[in-house]
Amino acid sequence: MRRIRDTLFPIRDDQGQVLRIAGIAQDLTKDSVALVYVVDADEASRESLSEMLKGAGYEVTPFTSARAFLEAAPALMPGCVVLDTRLPEAGGLRIPADLKARRASLPVIVVGESGGDVRLAVQAMKAGAVDYLELSCSSEMLLSAVATALADVQGAAERDHSLELARSRVAELSPREREVLEGLMAGGTNRTIAKDLGLSPRTIELHRSNLMERLGVRTVGEAVLVATTAGLQPRQNGCRGKLVTDPDR
Repeated sequence: MRRIRDTLFPIRDDQGQVLRIAGIAQDLTKDSVALVYVVDADEASRESLSEMLKGAGYEVTPFTSARAFLEAAPALMPGCVVLDTRLPEAGGLRIPADLKARRASLPVIVVGESGGDVRLAVQAMKAGAVDYLELSCSSEMLLSAVATALADVQGAAERDHSLELARSRVAELSPREREVLEGLMAGGTNRTIAKDLGLSPRTIELHRSNLMERLGVRTVGEAVLVATTAGLQPRQNGCRGKLVTDPDR
């Protein structure tokens, strides 16, 4: 099954008037994250695991130690890490702890031998791993864990893209269009927004039509969704809304 996302955007003339609405259809299936980084100090185990993942359709990059991986991590594309912790060269739980601190898009699945001691799994999760599997687990269990981790990475990437797109579209609005949008977010009608801003309902209708074209939407509900995604707040007591951003971004 293919997953397609349609992105609409206005094409304007030299005066800023909208001439037509264009669009791009993006195949998300083709662009889905499918990168797996295998960190395993044992050559035979590393090759076996890599071949199994490649056979499942993943692009695999192997590393022989935690140090080698962490040195390369800042330049790596988003993907999933499979960490075998049996040998000292694997670096224990340095990798999930380090990536958790960096908030990197590299979820870690830890593979190890607990000998029935659940403390190893608990330590792995506390360090930042998204899953812990026993070395004796089936290939189906490992592939399922990898698929789940990569789905989360893909979902986060799509949310980040939606956020950036929404913010850029809201930023293109004129001050008056933004005020009208804030009024719509508060549940206002053309008449109530016009009274609040001291304008005519006809003028509000024109601003409303223009802002919806700039946002690339067809309904008020879609316009409010874009504004909410961008962090815009509705007008309150006649005050202009604020664009709220995440300080960690």
